[in-house]
Amino acid sequence: MSKEIDLAYLNSILVDKMRVKRRPVAITYVQGEPPPGYEPVDVVACMVVRLAENGRKVYVDPNHHDCYVGQYHLGWNPEPGDFITEGEYLTMAQGFFTEQGARCNKEQSYSLPAGTITALAAAPLDEVPVGVPVDLLVCVCNAQQAMQIAGAASVREGTFPHGELGPSACSSIFAAPWHTNNSVFALGDGGGRAFNQVASSDMFVSIPRHHFQYIIDLVENFWFDRDKMREVIMPSHAPAAQKEVQGG
Repeated sequence: MSKEIDLAYLNSILVDKMRVKRRPVAITYVQGEPPPGYEPVDVVACMVVRLAENGRKVYVDPNHHDCYVGQYHLGWNPEPGDFITEGEYLTMAQGFFTEQGARCNKEQSYSLPAGTITALAAAPLDEVPVGVPVDLLVCVCNAQQAMQIAGAASVREGTFPHGELGPSACSSIFAAPWHTNNSVFALGDGGGRAFNQVASSDMFVSIPRHHFQYIIDLVENFWFDRDKMREVIMPSHAPAAQKEVQGG
């Protein structure tokens, strides 16, 4: 079981220390009734991130959504037919997809198993009501911040993050962390980036709860000696004795 995390403190780490410009978002895999105080929204699933960034507590479910693809990747339409599973929709409105490319795209994309969740809820990380479990942290951030946030587990326990390029954003940020049990950095697809107003220099990170502490540990223990690093890895900066031992 993961350690209980102070979400307000984690939020302050991300915003005040790591300088994430956009509001961190808490995602809940709902099993049963949606949390009290969360409102249903008829939007594409990935857009709950943007709504939560703007201070709203929202959810999508099988009856509240505006994207067939999101329904599929969240496990609410497990047998949608070739229109989605073969990627036919990708070739109908986008000239750059081949049939093979579209089919392989969907074959390689993660989806939650049917029945895993009854709703997907989102709220600002620093405003999650007491008693509402948080399963994922999602941030829109730049590449430097993504390296640190998604990569926190790699320096604390040695687990490299999982990277996503190609799948729909809902697959990458909601389903991929569930399947890989790992932190994810994802560029998202064109639609997911557009609906969330992601700048060309930014990307998504999606962090499972058991990696939250690693982000805190990374920042609380962060120090870097530039001169020492040069000394230990660059022959041009190594002391003479070290060069002799290492054959420099």
